[in-house]
Amino acid sequence: MTGMGEQHLRHMLEQLHTELQRADTIDDRSRELLGSVLTDIEDLLARKQKPGAQPEPIIERLREAVRAFESTHPTLTHAIAAVTDALANIGI
Repeated sequence: MTGMGEQHLRHMLEQLHTELQRADTIDDRSRELLGSVLTDIEDLLARKQKPGAQPEPIIERLREAVRAFESTHPTLTHAIAAVTDALANIGI
């Protein structure tokens, strides 16, 4: 994992956290799903695991979140997509 890629991902995660806090019309189940994914990504970064260790469930859950929010929360969808792109850029 490169330093620049990791730094960019952390920035995208911060933006996603901000958007999640702003979105007051998200149901509890969806908020829980996103919170769980964010925690998994942060844990992955903290452990600095090698790419490929756990990416599929994280990426798939992010994609599921994008599908769930794309019509009702476009700003949140954009933030999730940015995190997904940042993960892809660092090989996860």
